[in-house]
Amino acid sequence: MATKIERIEVELPQDIIFAMRGLQKVEDIKRKLKIALAIVLLQEKAISLGKATELAEMSRVRFIELLKRYGISAYEYREKDFEKDQQMIARIEK
Repeated sequence: MATKIERIEVELPQDIIFAMRGLQKVEDIKRKLKIALAIVLLQEKAISLGKATELAEMSRVRFIELLKRYGISAYEYREKDFEKDQQMIARIEK
């Protein structure tokens, strides 16, 4: 099933657009905004890693590398996960 696309319009002051590291082409600005939105929504747990990579129009590997560059973890490894792993290791070592 194809994802339904909806167009939105965002108004930005020219100095903000200029501050986007000198991007001159509208397509470059759109791409950068989609990547930023993908990162924010992923951090807020509003979308999955798969959806974030889809929104950013990047491969999973490339998107994870980008997250790493910004110090953002692609996966959440909670204390509960650590404890489960420790239990599994203890069972295997027996």
